[in-house]
Formats: sequence, structure tokens, C-alpha cells
Amino acid sequence: MQSTTKHLKDMVTQELRLPEIDADACVYAFFEQADCHACVDACPTRAWVIGDESLGLDTEACDGCGLCVPACPGGALSIHFPWVIRPFAGRMIALFACEKNGIENNPAIIPCIHSLGVRQLLLLHNSGIEHLLIATAECIDCTRHQQSGIHQRVEQLNKLLLERDKPPMKILQRSNQVWMKIFKTDEAISRGTQLSRRKFLRGGGEMLRHQLVVLDPLNLAECRTAPPGQLLPNAEEDEVHWPWTPRLDESCCNGCDACIKLCPTDALQLIQTNNEDDLPEYQLNPSDCTGCGICATVCELQAITIHSWSLSEDDTIKLTEKHCTACGNSFHLPQKNPLSQEPLCRICRKHNHSRNLFQVLIEN
Repeated sequence: MQSTTKHLKDMVTQELRLPEIDADACVYAFFEQADCHACVDACPTRAWVIGDESLGLDTEACDGCGLCVPACPGGALSIHFPWVIRPFAGRMIALFACEKNGIENNPAIIPCIHSLGVRQLLLLHNSGIEHLLIATAECIDCTRHQQSGIHQRVEQLNKLLLERDKPPMKILQRSNQVWMKIFKTDEAISRGTQLSRRKFLRGGGEMLRHQLVVLDPLNLAECRTAPPGQLLPNAEEDEVHWPWTPRLDESCCNGCDACIKLCPTDALQLIQTNNEDDLPEYQLNPSDCTGCGICATVCELQAITIHSWSLSEDDTIKLTEKHCTACGNSFHLPQKNPLSQEPLCRICRKHNHSRNLFQVLIEN
């Protein structure tokens, strides 16, 4: 009886450790031919398995580390993050402890410190939290150790925050004894101003520098899937870095609009107006990009590339618009494309319909 009870308890515990999956936010839900394998690459136990027709999780191999969470571009994977805030040296700090550091039965424990991704860091920063107090084991000796982790993310993120005249984030790493001493101090969560969720995701203005909100941002569904760029404060300068930046090679683009139609977050858009004097244009919005890579995968000419922690370049691509002299359909191309002055659309250029018409006339 005891062995059966223990077995059931172990099964429940293992089930609770598995990441929660939002299938609708997965890259493959938008484009079945996507080649994203971020979760597979991030998994230290090889629990994520991807095949020609499916993506699956080996629940017995998964140890619940959560490292697939920050790797997933769409935010389709999530674990529960604690919301433990304490006062320390005149500021509010968030506490996180690794489950392998020896501290037990504590609400601030997470499987791995490095499961905190860019989204989570920005959500904390938008809540007025600029310091993280962490307690970990020796990461370099851990089987979950990876080259890129929370320290690298904070360093990269701080460059973006400083460009936007916002205070940087800092990681304070202390011993278990010091960490526990601070944890045992009184909670300090002000139940002051609540903002609309849209305003909260954008930082909510300076009032959030002084008051925390009662929302639990790290675990809200819409916060999990928000493009990281949308969580950044507004920038006064045009040339700033972004977590993800799409770039278009105008000389290669054939104007097929496949990337526009398939982008799940509208990071790529075709802007058209009713004014005949206004030419259409492509808009590249790095604030909406998640780095999912669908656009790069679908582009047959490899005109689209995605860059991480990069400056945005040529966010607006001017297009020429014409009517094909062969089929009569309208088409557009970037103005800097060498073929932008050609009279044929991309289909007619490829299949040479005029030649076929000439052959028909000769035969008749």
C-alpha cells in the first residue's frame, strides 16, 4: 500500500514539474513547415523530440528544469514563477533560489535560475523591480549548465534599457544564509495603483517605479506570449537595439508577401493607402518580433533575416506598384530591387507567358 501511494505521489510530482504547453502559441500552429527547434536545443535531458510530422515531450525524461521556457520564441511553454518581493538596502528586490542550492520548501524556489527569460526580466522591470537576489548552486558543475543564461540576458537587456534612459537591472548573488535572512523579512508589496494590462505591458509610466501592481505578471497568459520588444519602454531615439530585429534585403525580395501573410505578430506589414499618389510600403516592426523565424523559413529567396540584440535598419521599405503587361495583375517590388522597373510580375517572369502566346499564334 505504501509503495502504491509513493508511486502515485511521484507520478503527480513529476506531472506538476512538466512545462505547461499553449499549443496555439507554438510556431508550428502558425506554419506547419516551420523549422523552429529552440525547445529541443535548450533541453539538457533531450526530453523534447521533433520529427517530420510532430513535436513531442518525453515526460519521463523531462526533469522540469524550465530551460525550454525562455528559449521558446512564441512563449508557448511556461512554468510557474514565484512572486516574492522584499525590501533590501532601500529598494524592492525579487528573490529567486535554485532548487539545487540546498534551500528546501521555500516559495521562491524555481527549478533553474536560468529559466528566467527576457520576458520575465522585462515584466519584473516594468513592475519597478530592478534588482534580483538569487541563491544558486555551482552552475558550471550542473548538468543543466548552458553557455547563455540569466547573467548574459541581463547584460544584453541593460544595453537596451540604457538606450531608453531607464535604470539597468542588477543581479545580487548571496549565500543561502544571507538570502534566507532577507527572505524572512516582512513582505513589501504595495497594493496601490492597478493599470490596464496594455499599459502594464508597456511599462505603465513612472508611477510603477514607486508602486508594485497587484497583478501577477510573470504568470499571466498574455504576458507569457507578448513579444519582448513590446515590453520595452518607449524609445525617444530611432536607432536603438531590440531583442529581435527583422531585416529585408531589398535587392533580393520579389514582393510575394509570403512573410507578411504568415507573420503571427504583425512584425512585418504591407501598408497600402487609398491615395493614388502614395506608394505601398513594407513596415518592419522590431517591437513586435519574437524571433520565431517563420518569415526566414518561408522566403524562397532568403531575403528576410532575423537578428538578435540588434539595431533596426530600414524599418520602412518603399515599393513600386505596377500592372503586369502579360497577365494584367498588379504587383509590387522594393524600389531598390533591380527588377522594379520590369513590366512583368514575378509569375510571368518565371513562366514567360508571352513566349507561350507567341507559340500559340504561330501554330494557328
